Parts: sequence; structure tokens; C-alpha cells
Amino acid sequence: MRGSIKKDGYSWYVAFDLGKDPITGKRKQKRKRGFKTKKEAEKYLKQLNAINKGTYFEPSEITLSEYLDYWLENHAKPNTAKRTYENYQYMINLHLKPVLGHINISKLQPSHLQEYYAQKLSNGKIDEGGLSAQSVKHHHRLIFKALKDAVKWQLIVRNVAEAVTPPKTRKVEMQTWDNEQVKVFLEVSKDSPYYQIFLTAINTGMRRGEVLGLRWQDIDFDNNMIYVRQSLQEVKKEGLTFKEPKSGKSRSISITPSLTKEFKKIYKLQLEHKLLLGQGYHDLDLVFAQKNGKPIQPTEMARNYRKMVDKSGLPYIRFHDLRHTHATLLLQQGVHPKVVSERLGHSTIGITMDTYTHVLPNMQKEAALLLEQLIK
Repeated sequence: MRGSIKKDGYSWYVAFDLGKDPITGKRKQKRKRGFKTKKEAEKYLKQLNAINKGTYFEPSEITLSEYLDYWLENHAKPNTAKRTYENYQYMINLHLKPVLGHINISKLQPSHLQEYYAQKLSNGKIDEGGLSAQSVKHHHRLIFKALKDAVKWQLIVRNVAEAVTPPKTRKVEMQTWDNEQVKVFLEVSKDSPYYQIFLTAINTGMRRGEVLGLRWQDIDFDNNMIYVRQSLQEVKKEGLTFKEPKSGKSRSISITPSLTKEFKKIYKLQLEHKLLLGQGYHDLDLVFAQKNGKPIQPTEMARNYRKMVDKSGLPYIRFHDLRHTHATLLLQQGVHPKVVSERLGHSTIGITMDTYTHVLPNMQKEAALLLEQLIK
């Protein structure tokens, strides 16, 4: 449907073409008058064209608060991990709803979000002070996802979060150990009850939850192979639970015979615990478990890890950085990034390349030297 907007004195009108009269052959035209501004007339014509195409829908009258409650219960809860859902719930109830919840979802503007981000950066904490840029960026990602679904469900016409600039975050330099530092740490931590956990993390690049969720059925002793199929996580009100790995699918990791030997030691010790406790042993098939078979508390293990790092005198790196150390050491030894990516469980090799860019310049130099030796 073709239409035009024209001024008529102090008001505006929309003229639109209805096509030819099938009997007279004359073009039929209709006018809609009474618009105070050109913007009102443009909006009417846009809606009229949308109706003609079958794409028009009436914007929702619900508030952002009502919509976010609906989105949490009907989308986030059944489709995200429990801990992710808890984080969404926290951000929505404690931050987003108190500030933006009263606004009609169809009247939400980019300026509302931009002002919200600025406010949270300056005084977003409950006690005093502002939230970090990284935290506010998480808020942006959440509202972006929620509004994207609102567009898909035809509750609003556009996602206003697309027009908003989230806070810039400073890229934190990755902290890792070199091979000599790894040897020092492992030597110092040999007496730790969690030594084999540290050893497994360094040797496989598995995430903390993946290591603590490892089961005996996931180890192929004959072929020195681990299958990552579940992860241990701590959820409020529920405690420790198991979930799928972060990537949503399992992966296989080749391990060294020496690590397989360590697993056999653990298995033998667990058999002794089972015989000693009898029915008091909670058999969850876990490789790393308490003496009664129950899962290891991640916080307890992390506390001991910190103690071992302090004891070693090494610069502190997080437990998660053992995963980065694993990847960095492999890349420095010339292992193909595709292999490293598969071991880490990255969905694409691009993620691996982007994460470990600090290793690539040296790899480029080494590649050039190797080529020179080959063609001399």
C-alpha cells in the first residue's frame, strides 16, 4: 500500500492509494486527517502498512517488572542452568525492577537503559559505591536477552537495548604459571588431601566443577581417556548438584599413564572407605569424594588450594587459571590450537585463539625459525 504524508494548515494528513476501481478504472484514494504532528502521521502510516502486510501487532501494556517476572519463570528457569537462573533472579529483583520495573515495556527507551547503567556505575551497591563495569555489562546482556524474546513474542516492536552502549570493561591480563612453577606447586602440594585434584586440573584443563563431578564410569583406564559428562555446582537452597558441562555436550580428553596411575590409587583407597563404612558410604561413583563418598565442597578445596599456593611462594593464580596454564603450556610446545580447543571443550577454535592471543606471537616467531631451518 502506497501512502504519503501532507500538511493541511496546522495539521497533517495521510493519503493512501487503494488501487484502481475494478468497474470505473479510476484510482481510489483515502485520507486520514487530524494529526497534530508529522511524527504522528508517520506512525499511523507505518502501522497501516504493517496491518496490510500482516505484520502489525498491538504493543503490550504490561510493565517491565511484570514482563521480567514472566520471562524468568517461563523462559530462564526451564532453559538455563540453575546457577545462571539464580544470577538472573538476583539482578532482576535487586537491581532492574526497583529502577525500571514501573515503566511500560512498550514505552521503554534507550535513554532509560543508558541512565540506568550510569546510575549503577556510580552508586549501584547496596551499601555504598558503584558496581564494576563488568557487573553492569552483565545487566546489559540480561536485559538484551529478555527484550529480544519480547520482540520474538510480539510484545514490543524493537529491542531498545540494541541502541544502548554498555560500559567498556578493561581486559584483565591472564595469569598463568610456567612449567617450572607448576613443578614447584605440585611438589609442595603433595601432602594436600586435594593433590590429585590439582594434578588433574593441570593435566587436563578441566574446569573445577568438571573435575569434582568426574565419575569412575567416565574414565577409560585401558585407553588412558577421560570423558567429561557432568559438572558439580553449588546452587542456593539446593546445595551441591550435578549438571551438564558448560558447553552442553560431553568431550574426551587423553591423559598420561602417570595420571591414570594416580586414579588407580584413589580407587583403591575408596574401596577401603567403602568396606570400613558399609551402608554409611554414599556411593555416587565420584572419583574425588569425601571419605563417606559425598561430593567434595568446592569452597573447602579452594581454601586449601590458596593455602598451597601461599606455601609454595609462587605468585597467586586462581584455581581456574590452572586451566589457562594447561592451555598455554600446550600451545607453547607447538600443540595445534584445534587439539587444545577440543581438550578445553570450546565450541569453536576461534574462542581458543581469542583467549590465548598472548601465546601466538611467540608461536609465529618459532614457526618462522622452523621454516628457515627446513629450507636452508
